[in-house]
Amino acid sequence: MLGILLLVPPIAGAQPQSLPMSGQSLSTMDGFRPAAANWRIVGGVSADRSKEQDLHSMAGSGVLVNLPSDGARDNLFTQWEHGDMELELEFMMPKGSNAGVYLQGRYEIQMFDSWGVTNPTYADAGGIYERWDPSRSAGQQGYQGHPPSMNVSRAPGLWQTFQIEFQAPRFDDKGRKIANAKMVKVVHNGVVIHENVELTGPTRAAAFQDEKALGPLMIQGDHGPVAIRNIRYKHYQPNPVTLSDTRFQSVEGAFNALPDWTTITPQKEGEVQGIDWRASGVRDQFAMRFSGSMQVPYDGLYRFQLMLDWVTGDPHYQGATIGAGELVIGDRLVFQHPGKQRTVTGDVELQAGTHPFSLSFFKNQPGPAPSIALYVEGGGTPLQSLNAPGSVATPRMIPAITVDAASEPELIRGFIRHDGKKKIRTIAVGHPSGVHYAMDLDQGALIQAWKGGFIETTDMWNSRGTEQLAVPLGSVLDFSGKPAVALLDSPSAVWPDSMGMDYTLKGYELDSDGHPSFLYKMRNISVSDHLFPEEGGRQLVREVTLRPGASNTEEVAGHYWVRVASGKEISQLADGNYSIDGRMYYVSVLDTGGGKAVVRASDEGQELLIPISLSTGPVAVRYALIW
Repeated sequence: MLGILLLVPPIAGAQPQSLPMSGQSLSTMDGFRPAAANWRIVGGVSADRSKEQDLHSMAGSGVLVNLPSDGARDNLFTQWEHGDMELELEFMMPKGSNAGVYLQGRYEIQMFDSWGVTNPTYADAGGIYERWDPSRSAGQQGYQGHPPSMNVSRAPGLWQTFQIEFQAPRFDDKGRKIANAKMVKVVHNGVVIHENVELTGPTRAAAFQDEKALGPLMIQGDHGPVAIRNIRYKHYQPNPVTLSDTRFQSVEGAFNALPDWTTITPQKEGEVQGIDWRASGVRDQFAMRFSGSMQVPYDGLYRFQLMLDWVTGDPHYQGATIGAGELVIGDRLVFQHPGKQRTVTGDVELQAGTHPFSLSFFKNQPGPAPSIALYVEGGGTPLQSLNAPGSVATPRMIPAITVDAASEPELIRGFIRHDGKKKIRTIAVGHPSGVHYAMDLDQGALIQAWKGGFIETTDMWNSRGTEQLAVPLGSVLDFSGKPAVALLDSPSAVWPDSMGMDYTLKGYELDSDGHPSFLYKMRNISVSDHLFPEEGGRQLVREVTLRPGASNTEEVAGHYWVRVASGKEISQLADGNYSIDGRMYYVSVLDTGGGKAVVRASDEGQELLIPISLSTGPVAVRYALIW
């Protein structure tokens, strides 16, 4: 177990809803500066994960692809330039390929086929590439590269994701740099791999060796093939929304609706530095109103959000409304908080300048000290709080409790969130190879598999919080959560959502390497479900064995089936393997047990099934999940 500092939010589940990102059109190349023919817009791509540099495209639009040749190896630049920004994109690397995305054309996040790399460097996928100085002594020319905190790269030919928060360098009014650029956060396939990394200058092979407040996004095209889709971004400007001349009025009492402040004599009033409930001097049964001036730095659409942390879904307390609020800017009602959910959101177009504002709310419920938070985002300004310092509880730092499977498999019983629901009878299995998974024991179902760190158990084992969840520490694949085995009346019968009364968990047993086999009874058969990593953690093998009962007969009503995979789309590849959900992961069927794999329609889109005949004895189905 390893102890690290963990931020525990003071309000469970209270997260502001950010404005949507802008999307880079990939219907034509018009959003990019002119480039050589290695860059083009296509409708889709595919790659054979066993072949070097193999990337094929299909006609259409929506995907940007680089297919370099001896006569065409240009880098690609956006028409727009950026300073601070958030960037999201999906990318696909064929086997052995190399590319990169350069913020401002200067600072590279590496794209690379790093599948299966145990100890990643700055040159692997997600790495911040090194700087280069040829004047330095031999062996020292490269410096300041930053490897990702863990390797969560997916197999060649699968889609991957980057989410990048970038802060541009800062300059004074004479153009002198006063602060370095920074990778505020880099997330690869759902895992944070960098936080707050300062960049003292452009990385190697940057398009520009100087540093400026603005620059184009660049995608490297002179190395190897790469495909990119779903490019989304937000550009940020430096000046925030501010409040001034802010005053408050407060009155104690029980309210069922917002009071009319034109008819109320406040019990307290005065100046505040922002939204601050503490000025009321009470925490139960009171109402407040804040008013003053709001400085809006830029024209645009702004999103305001009010969080009342004591509102949890039930709008009443002992027959009375527990709280409500409203925000008015100028003569426009931005939102009314109905007191039914914790957060209310309102969008409004505002012009740059000063606007009068009024924020009112009431609390009609005893309990702990309230937290009232007002957030704003828009017009090129990032999400920010308009509260006075200290008026909103800050996350508390506690040592995180993590379990590491560094030397042998580890098994953790607990609760795991899956498909928006809290699964209460789960077991997570970690392995030294860095491949881990979680089973729903109520369903005999594989619900998640991931690569990277094993599991964080702070919420389970520290103070026994409400959720008490175990959280995977790597890049997670989610599966449907339906049973792996079912008895179907006919080949077209719907796959059941649960095991029902036919299923009895019989525990698990460990093999000589510590890998568990989960055991259960289904009607007249016994089932063993055994999972283990192979090929150095490049794949997770699942072996489902069905054994007939003493009568050695199949059920009269139908036949048993094993459900190998499900998704919106399942397609068989040229090598005989299957692509799931448009190349999110692969399935390799290793042994069908004598049955013939079938892809059929389902409520999820499609599912891959294998029929089982137990007339001659036990049957094992074996397949591998590859990602």
